[in-house]
Amino acid sequence: MAFVFSRLYNEFAWAYDKISYLVSRGEWHRWQLAALPRLRGPRILDIGFGTGDLLSEMRNQGYLCYGVELSPSMLKMAKRKGVKVPLCQARAQDMPFRDGAFDSLVSTFPSSFILDPQAQREMARLLAPGGRLVVVDEGRLLGRDPCSRFLNWAREITSGDGSLVQLCEVLLGTGLELQVEEERSERSRVGVIVGTKVRREKEDGTG
Repeated sequence: MAFVFSRLYNEFAWAYDKISYLVSRGEWHRWQLAALPRLRGPRILDIGFGTGDLLSEMRNQGYLCYGVELSPSMLKMAKRKGVKVPLCQARAQDMPFRDGAFDSLVSTFPSSFILDPQAQREMARLLAPGGRLVVVDEGRLLGRDPCSRFLNWAREITSGDGSLVQLCEVLLGTGLELQVEEERSERSRVGVIVGTKVRREKEDGTG
């Protein structure tokens, strides 16, 4: 599966949007949009932005957006689709931005970089005090028809059942205050992890 997804992010990037639409029965973009009401502040970084649909949506809503993506093929796809925000190719473990540069970081259906402690330290570093990390993952179709059940099974094979809870446990290493939320529609549900960088109060010297 890792090999298949690697190919999808690289030489078969042209098929990414079509496959995402098919495996979610058209819910993929709705799942991505679950991030929007949870963002804080104007300065947003999308980590692993794929073909850039969420970046375009955030820009249209007035956010000051930036995007980081490792795959050169995804970068080309986003530019070809006319994504008009600053984009850079970089590893999540080493992102070229100053400390506290962003009010929110967002990552939808992230790849394995999200499990890397170095990437987690980078995300915490880039967040301004009070900023948020918003991770959208674990979309699931609610239908009981054979097609929906098969697609749910296929996603569990690739990501593991209960992966959102496990991911939340892994992200405890960021030092962010975490909570797990859920967005539902008539056809599906998707999980969202919201991590907040706690503001550190200055010592008042009393006591």
